[in-house]
Amino acid sequence: MTDVLEKPGFGVARWKAVAEYRSRAGIVDVEHAIEELDELHDLIERGPDWNTLVKITVTFARPVSGLLTIEEAARL
Repeated sequence: MTDVLEKPGFGVARWKAVAEYRSRAGIVDVEHAIEELDELHDLIERGPDWNTLVKITVTFARPVSGLLTIEEAARL
């Protein structure tokens, strides 16, 4: 997986969040490496101003072992 992010002091982050903001120069992407989803709200509140927010995309950022299905995961 090419989107694996290092979170300083924590190793590989679980999630990658990309917040897109409007600016005079166009859309500005701000990437966050987070371990828990509840961290995201504090990062967004820090700015840029959330009134300029276009969207936030959250993806799983850790390497995936194989092609595990939800049925297989339920048996783990």
